Amino acid sequence: QRLLKKGGLLIWIAPAGGRDRRAGDGTITPDNWDPAAVEMMRKLGTKKGAAKTHYYPLAMATYDIMPPPATKEKSIGEERVVNFTGAGLSLGEEIDVDPATGEWAKGLGEDADRAEALTKYVLAKVVDEYRAIEACNVPGGGPVPLPEGAVRPTRPPSVPVF
Repeated sequence: QRLLKKGGLLIWIAPAGGRDRRAGDGTITPDNWDPAAVEMMRKLGTKKGAAKTHYYPLAMATYDIMPPPATKEKSIGEERVVNFTGAGLSLGEEIDVDPATGEWAKGLGEDADRAEALTKYVLAKVVDEYRAIEACNVPGGGPVPLPEGAVRPTRPPSVPVF
């Protein structure tokens, strides 16, 4: 809340869930989000006294870096494997989270669950961005075609090659 009042900062917040996971058919896609977590972020950024807050969908293809457990667990201490591999990031267009003016709220009825509607809308935007970078999740690495306008960072000499 202090950072939001200050303004001028980039704050990345992962909604509950959202991790890229392998589906039953083998594809990798962002998992669903908790609407209460998304609504909390919306409220924090639109709270009186907060600087103007901008919301952007950010997709991250990170499955091969640290694959999540096969099942969702809330316990602490589960084994995690960390790999050196590529990652993809894709930032989408700004999203208007105001229920009065946001694209996601058009046509919603009076009794509609606004938090659920916003969550579905933003998650769909993140999934669209994810599709542009999903090739970054290539087992064993290798060349990955870059989306238009993308850049590939170079490996610094200090990073070992395995």
